[in-house]
Amino acid sequence: MPAEIIGEFGTAGADREWIVAECEQAIKHLTKVCGEPPPEMELEIQWQEHDLGEYPTIVLTWEDAMRGAPGEYIARCEKALTAYENGEKPPTWSRPWFEDDLEESEDADTLDPKLPREPPADASLFEIQRYIGQLIEYGQEASARRRHRPRLVQSDDEGADSP
Repeated sequence: MPAEIIGEFGTAGADREWIVAECEQAIKHLTKVCGEPPPEMELEIQWQEHDLGEYPTIVLTWEDAMRGAPGEYIARCEKALTAYENGEKPPTWSRPWFEDDLEESEDADTLDPKLPREPPADASLFEIQRYIGQLIEYGQEASARRRHRPRLVQSDDEGADSP
């Protein structure tokens, strides 16, 4: 079963029950801040072995070994977990990374890879202007691609009945 480590979590030296409770709270926080994991994926606690004992990590797991890791979701979870651990305000994003894309396409693999990614919430004015410029270029290219698509004038079924 593939797994990607989000981060280590829990009070060192505490009872295992206490650490599990802390990790479960952190997972609830990640789900609230970053959204639900992609379909057929799950955030969970995984214990790692070390010479000095075991330590807990929060990981994203999934069943299908042929499926790649959702890098953007993992990066957001890592950032949110670090902020949670340090008692900082959770990072905010203008839209959940996955749910909106699924509503539009029903399949994350069909998203246009040329679509520019949104800048982070703490982006500078220059980064936002660059993003807007990339969106304008993307829109112009998409419009040009659409104009060059062949249009269906008559279907094959209609032509077969005509003499």
